[in-house]
Amino acid sequence: MNKEHPDNKIQPGEAISHHGILLLFTFLWGANFILAEVALKEMAPISFSVSRFLMGGIAMLSVLYAQCYYDAKVEDQPFQFFPAVEKRDWLRLLLVSVLGATLAPWLGIEGLGLTHGARASIWLALGPAISTGCGYLLSTENMGKSGFIGVVLAGLGTLTLAYDGLMVEGYWVGDMLLCIALILTVVELHLIKPLARKYGSISMVAMRTVIGGGLYLLIASPSLVQEPWLNLGMWTWIAILAGGAIGVGVGQWVKVRALRSLGPTQVVIYGNLVPIAALLIAWFSVGQNPSIFEMIACGLIIVGAILIQVIDAHKRRKYKSKEDDELSVVSSAKQE
Repeated sequence: MNKEHPDNKIQPGEAISHHGILLLFTFLWGANFILAEVALKEMAPISFSVSRFLMGGIAMLSVLYAQCYYDAKVEDQPFQFFPAVEKRDWLRLLLVSVLGATLAPWLGIEGLGLTHGARASIWLALGPAISTGCGYLLSTENMGKSGFIGVVLAGLGTLTLAYDGLMVEGYWVGDMLLCIALILTVVELHLIKPLARKYGSISMVAMRTVIGGGLYLLIASPSLVQEPWLNLGMWTWIAILAGGAIGVGVGQWVKVRALRSLGPTQVVIYGNLVPIAALLIAWFSVGQNPSIFEMIACGLIIVGAILIQVIDAHKRRKYKSKEDDELSVVSSAKQE
C-alpha cells in the first residue's frame, strides 16, 4: 500500500472539505474528554473505558478494513487485513498490545477520573515531545534547534501542570497516572514501528487493538457485570456509543484519509488543537474554569508540539516512512 492513489490528488475544494471535517472532529475529540468526565459520575472508570474502547474498536476495525480492501483493489494487490506474523515477531506484538491497548487506556481513564477531562487532554498533548525526545536519545530521529526549543517548552509546561496538580487535593495522583499512560503509549509507538514497516501500520494497529482489547475486556468483566446499564443517563450512553464509534472509530479513518490527502503536517496541527477545544467545551458546557497554571501549561505544551511536529518536521522527514506517519495517526485512538 505504498503507491499513490489517483484519488489522493485532491482539488482545492476537496482540500477545504478535508480541513472542515478535521476541524469538526477536533471539537468532537475535545468533547470526548468532557463526555468521559460526565460518564465517570455514573460508571466505574474501567467499565466506561472498556465500553467505549469496544465501540471505538469495532467502528475503527470496520472502517480500516474497508479502507484496506479499497486500497488493495485500487493498487491491484492481494488483500490481507491480518497478515501472517512470523513467530519471532509475536512476543513484540503481544508486548505492544498489552502496553497500548490494555495498560495505557486503563491507567489513562483512572487518571482522568481523579482529575478532569480538559486536564487529561493537556497531559496527552505531551506525546510528541516525549516521543521525539526518546527518538533523539535512541538515535532513531533527528532533531533541530526548533525541536530542542519545543521539547524545552513542553518540559516547562509539564512542570507547570505538575505544580498545579500539587495544589489541588487528589490531582497529583491523577496526573501521575495520566503521565504513566502517556509514557506507555510512547514506548508502544516506538516498539511497534518495526512491525508496522514489515506488515503495514493499519494491520498492526488492528491486531494490537484486537489482542490488547480482548485482554482489557477480560480484566474489566467483573466491573462490567456490576454496572446498572438500564439506569445510565443519556449523556453517558452518548459518551459510550457516539464517543467510541464516531469520535474514536470513525475519527481514525478521517485522520488516515486526511493524512494521505493533506500530509502529516496539517493533520498534526489539528491534533494539537484538541486540548484547546476541550478547555473551551468544558468552559461553555459544564462551567469548568481552567486554572491559570492549566492555561499556561496548555499554551507551552501546544507551542512545543507545533515546533516539534511542524517547524522542525522537515528536518526529520527523511527518517520517517509512510508507515511511520500513518502509525502515529492511527495509534492515537486511545487519546481521544
